Amino acid sequence: TLSARLEYHRSSALKIARLLENNDNVLKVLHPALPKNDNYELWNKYFTGSTGLFSFILKEQSKNKIYKMIDKLKLFKLGFSWGGPVSLVMLYDLKQMRSLSNTHLQQGLLVRFCIGLEHPEDLIQDIQNALKQLE
Repeated sequence: TLSARLEYHRSSALKIARLLENNDNVLKVLHPALPKNDNYELWNKYFTGSTGLFSFILKEQSKNKIYKMIDKLKLFKLGFSWGGPVSLVMLYDLKQMRSLSNTHLQQGLLVRFCIGLEHPEDLIQDIQNALKQLE
């Protein structure tokens, strides 16, 4: 069942990444399979698919609002993973990072999603409800 699960992770993550690309609170979505990604052409040349792991950078917000947004997520657990059945979320303050050579990554807060096997429409609804905390 591995290939079926990986395809489900991939398609769900891509659907969610596309949704986030059009959100006013999101500065940049970091997913290689999106045509707006800086490295899309390289990804498209060398890879045949993607994974359920991607990140996005939020526009400047107070940390308190971001924490409330993360806490509002009901289907995402806090944690680190490279894949698994449960969707996970982690928050990174890019200003605290040791070294960044890319200027677009030197601002804002980065949210990393690892998309699990939950129904993508349920995850989308959960994310949309959480993003309302930023308004």
